[in-house]
Amino acid sequence: MRALTFHGTDDVRVEDVEEPVVVNPTDALVRVTLAGICGSDLHVYHAGEAFGFPPGSRLGHEFIGTVEDVGAEVRGFRAGDRVLAAVLVSCGECTYCRDGVRSFCVRLSPFGWAERTWQHGGRPEGGQSELVRVPLADSTLYAMPESLSGPEHETTMLPLVDMMSTAWHGLTKAGVRAGHAVVVIGDGAVGLAAVHGARALGGEPVGCLGHHSDRLTTATALGASWTMASRDTEELRERVMGLTGGEGAHAVIDTISSTSSMETAHACVRAGGTIATLGMDHFMGKTPVVNWFDQFIRNITIAGGYVPGGLYLPHLVKLAEEGRIEPSPMLSHQLPLEEAPEGYRLMAERAEGVIKVALRPGS
Repeated sequence: MRALTFHGTDDVRVEDVEEPVVVNPTDALVRVTLAGICGSDLHVYHAGEAFGFPPGSRLGHEFIGTVEDVGAEVRGFRAGDRVLAAVLVSCGECTYCRDGVRSFCVRLSPFGWAERTWQHGGRPEGGQSELVRVPLADSTLYAMPESLSGPEHETTMLPLVDMMSTAWHGLTKAGVRAGHAVVVIGDGAVGLAAVHGARALGGEPVGCLGHHSDRLTTATALGASWTMASRDTEELRERVMGLTGGEGAHAVIDTISSTSSMETAHACVRAGGTIATLGMDHFMGKTPVVNWFDQFIRNITIAGGYVPGGLYLPHLVKLAEEGRIEPSPMLSHQLPLEEAPEGYRLMAERAEGVIKVALRPGS
């Protein structure tokens, strides 16, 4: 079968790999119909060897598709079912899973990640492939509702897997509810998802801070009340204060989580508010400096973190089914799987008009 593989710095290739088969009785095989390229995939693209990726490693953790086969102990799915796969394999039974921290499951295995993190036999599975073996299928796969299972709804379903789940994690940790002022830092896919999610929760006003006019236009289409492209922290603070009666935002969703973005977050958040950090630079050793004095004096909560697998997928699927969210505008480009290296290049170079690239195996 065809799959995208890592071969070194800025070098990914679509090549023939061994087709997966059911190994464990709790496995399912999923024929991928749409897969996403994530911002965290770009970290691998640029520095995969530092993360422990040998040449030939399969990539990708965002995918949806159709169940092709299941192991003898899979109870919730059968061949032909249309499904979303969580970004992380998790058991759903351990204390961490029961407490909603699936990202720390004792049987955790991320798709498309380094071999040292894979606990389910064979080499790590990658979602940017024609076929994926999904371990612990009953707790890792999620069914599409019949009303959204057709191919015309795939661009609605795929963003729920990671972008909307990650954004929803930040919004949930920040306690966003109707009437809350929300500021989103970053106009990438997760930032746009946070804007969309904040609007679905009734946030008002919802602002997006970024540096790309085309993405900020998309932010407005997804529900932003206002956008701003300035890099001046004081100018940003004055704008937020002017929109919130001088109090600041109830929640700041920082999708970058650098020292600079955290400075902006502190400038925009109100006393007693929450800053949710969602940026992936933590994996690159770029832990941001936090103003702990301001946190203490103004009782600011610092929350967020690594998305807990598929925890939010049932709720997000329900919101999509009810028409309360429609995240498809975040998928700016769709390419055949064979053109995946070009998709990585477009996203890595932040080409104009590119927000998120989706790949279609078999096309």
